[in-house]
Amino acid sequence: MAGLLLVAAIVHVFVPVLPQNPLGGSASECCEAQADALQGILQRVTSLEREVQTLKAENAILIKNASSDVALQNEIAQLKSQQQPIAFFAELSNDMVNPSSGQTVVFDQILTNVGNAYNPSTGIFTAPLPGTYHFNVVLSSPQNRDGAHYMHFFLLQNGRKIAYLFLDHNTDYWIHTSSSTVVQAMKGDQFWLSVGFAGGQHTLAGHKQGEGEIHSHVSGFLIQAI
Repeated sequence: MAGLLLVAAIVHVFVPVLPQNPLGGSASECCEAQADALQGILQRVTSLEREVQTLKAENAILIKNASSDVALQNEIAQLKSQQQPIAFFAELSNDMVNPSSGQTVVFDQILTNVGNAYNPSTGIFTAPLPGTYHFNVVLSSPQNRDGAHYMHFFLLQNGRKIAYLFLDHNTDYWIHTSSSTVVQAMKGDQFWLSVGFAGGQHTLAGHKQGEGEIHSHVSGFLIQAI
């Protein structure tokens, strides 16, 4: 119905009423001329309608392709972020003498910190991506005259214990302990080593100046982002 109204309007504007032939032309000739003009207009309208439909189809394809491009760019960005390497290795530069329960062990000397997720000022590693992580802790203690001394440590994830180490009762020799763990972490999860409980006279060995030994250290890396 709308198409007929459009045609009628076009005819009204563009097709004048042809006057009777002053030389005596018949009314039928006048009608034939109007019919020819109307037919031409109808053909033009039909052609325009087809062109409009073609443009609509092409526009729909362009919109779909644009959406696909955005989705592809988002996927590429996500894959790049998941492939971001995260790894750190830090050592204890000085001895910790008689650390107290609840104290954080701050491994303050960085050897590796790819991704800058480990803070050497606080001793806290903050997961920059969700995924699977591996952590390793190595601790050492020198000879100790107090045979009853002990030090126990916990590797914590947001305050939850995920690994346990202890250095107990060494008198005439160095003692060395280590622990590794693999955990799932969310972005923003925090990890640190804390003194669980300790007694007697005890020392957690740091890096001795003038020596090449790294006595106590922590490391970790991202295995796979999710």
